Amino acid sequence: MPLEVQHIRRALLREFAGRISMDDFEKKDPKERETALLSRAVSAKAACVLADCTSDEAAAWVIDGRDDFGIDCVAFSASGSELWLIQAKWKDKGTAGFDTEAALKLVHGLKKLDNRDLDHFNERLQLLADRVHGVLRLPTCKVNLVVALMGEGRLSPETRNILDEAANEFGGRGRTVEYRVLDQEDFHRAIREDLEPQPITLKATMDREWYSRENPYKAVIGEISADQLAHWYGGKGGDEDHDKGHGERLYDRNVRKSLGLTGVNQTMVESMLEDPEGFLYRHNGITVQCDRVEQEYHAKRAVGQPTTLILHNASVVNGAQTVSSAYRAYERDPEAVAEAHVLVRIISLEGAPEGFGRSITKATNTQNHMERRDFIAIDTVQSEIQKDFRLSLDKEYVFRRGELDPAPESGCSVTEAATALACMHRDSSLAVRVKGSTNALWEEGAGGAYTRLFGQQPTAQQIWRAVQVFRLVRDQLTELRTRFTGRPAAVVDSGGLLVAHLVFQRIGRDRFDEPDDEWTEVLAGVPGQVSAVLLCLITMVDTLFTGKSYVTSTFANEERCARLVAAVLGVLERGTGPDSPMNLKALMADSGSKRQRRPQTVRLLVDHDAISDGTPLVYAPSTVEELAIGAWLDEDPRRRRASWVNDRKTPILWEADGKRYSPTGLVSQMWNAADWKEQWSAVQGPKQWKVPGEGTLVEIAERLWRDIADEDQSDEDSLAGA
Repeated sequence: MPLEVQHIRRALLREFAGRISMDDFEKKDPKERETALLSRAVSAKAACVLADCTSDEAAAWVIDGRDDFGIDCVAFSASGSELWLIQAKWKDKGTAGFDTEAALKLVHGLKKLDNRDLDHFNERLQLLADRVHGVLRLPTCKVNLVVALMGEGRLSPETRNILDEAANEFGGRGRTVEYRVLDQEDFHRAIREDLEPQPITLKATMDREWYSRENPYKAVIGEISADQLAHWYGGKGGDEDHDKGHGERLYDRNVRKSLGLTGVNQTMVESMLEDPEGFLYRHNGITVQCDRVEQEYHAKRAVGQPTTLILHNASVVNGAQTVSSAYRAYERDPEAVAEAHVLVRIISLEGAPEGFGRSITKATNTQNHMERRDFIAIDTVQSEIQKDFRLSLDKEYVFRRGELDPAPESGCSVTEAATALACMHRDSSLAVRVKGSTNALWEEGAGGAYTRLFGQQPTAQQIWRAVQVFRLVRDQLTELRTRFTGRPAAVVDSGGLLVAHLVFQRIGRDRFDEPDDEWTEVLAGVPGQVSAVLLCLITMVDTLFTGKSYVTSTFANEERCARLVAAVLGVLERGTGPDSPMNLKALMADSGSKRQRRPQTVRLLVDHDAISDGTPLVYAPSTVEELAIGAWLDEDPRRRRASWVNDRKTPILWEADGKRYSPTGLVSQMWNAADWKEQWSAVQGPKQWKVPGEGTLVEIAERLWRDIADEDQSDEDSLAGA
């Protein structure tokens, strides 16, 4: 069954199983019953698409069965002047067709309805007879013959001629008869659109000063009362769209949901209740994006006069915590919240270029504390994966910070998915980076983990199966951990992600696309793979790096981990035990004895989040440099200042030009800009940029590496003592 057909099948069963009557198939074979249900569901879905009706209405209009005369579903327009006669065909392989016989049968059904010859139709049509008559007797009625196919939807010229003749014969005299085809592509598009969030309409009243600009895009900036934010979130009981509460859906375009009742949010609630009039001065306000703005004036049509704005397809892209806090405060004291005001910036995307809205979302959130993973929320790849999870697996996939992780059997989060994919990747360095910090998962650009994991969108099945393996490895390691002490226990504690990486490599990438029954066998073999890999890894750490090596720092070193992976896979591939002297001797000879080296400064600092984003840096030139370029530096004090960005390639944001550089690249750029002709050929940027009060980048990295080694030694000592 092709993937698109699988998506459609799951969606149709989810929407119509239990809604469409299948009484006539109770005693039939389950497979035959499901095929019949799917065919009827296709006709009902066609009714939903064409007549804009509910699932329950469409299910009630299905008449498929004996004596249906080629009509599987009859659908009605809300106005009562239009009728759809639908014939549906389902094929598991997506190869359903519509031949001349089927066309003649559908036309025959139309003739019988037009002649009011309903007595021979089945009971399901009889229940709809009055509505059918009501439409057909209108002099300006419109009848649509619909072919709904789980296939390409190509009709032969002969079939089209039959339908064209029917349209010509029954049309005229004020009424219209047309035909159309809905194919597999149409149905797949429809079920994807079902997953799209419904547009939100918000109403914002500004009765104080406000400012508007029209070019290049419309924007309105002003104050609104905080109780309006509370109504946006929780509603106020009206029937209009803008009277309904939208909850967390308000933030669908934001990089994250509200984070719940955090300490900061609780402070905001108390501030709004204790001093509502001062709230405006203490908080930044919010930003709302919308597709279109309608503006109504209460009296005089002029800027600054009281006005009401209707915001179509709106989303709060910055200020989720403020809106949620207003709602919580409103629950406690509505009158106080009505006295508080919030600065609101409304931006209309009408006429704006593609990507403009995403750039606003990212820019407005960059101004506040954000985590690197927050910005993946505006990557369309993540929303596509979420849809794929629902369509292909009927499971949940969450990717915005603040959303609750689904139950393990119901789905996974992007963090768990990315960790599993990092372990699955052929390059073991990704698993090493993740061990240092999960923030490494969200690094974009060439060589960045996020780009390497999601640059080409993985399927929901690939992700879910990777997560399944990762969970089994983790559970098996937890069970095995109780059996070890000393250095072996330290390997289990520090090398868990590398064990997962090794198991993924042992399974092989091609196995992740196998049929479900064969995949079940793969999962059943994972615990045994973990045991074999772990025992070999424990021996190999001492064999390659001696029994005195630091276990923790070994698993934090990409080069050492790559050698371990090659050695373990080599031994296990040969099918001999990890304790075989011949194999170990050969592997030691192949690997050579290399002195353990500290990872490169920037890589170590970034992978372990040693310096927070935005931390100020200052240039620390040597005496020679100061004499050579000091005057140039003093011409603009910003030349000596920068800030840190957790990025492996360009971690320094220079205040002088607002661009990012590597430490060495920036020093070289400064020397060249100052026209220092006698500059050295060797540049050591990490030694020339420092964090005030903490030392140079090199000094910070050295301390971090020593801490890792000390922690390792402490762990080994405690385990040995146990």
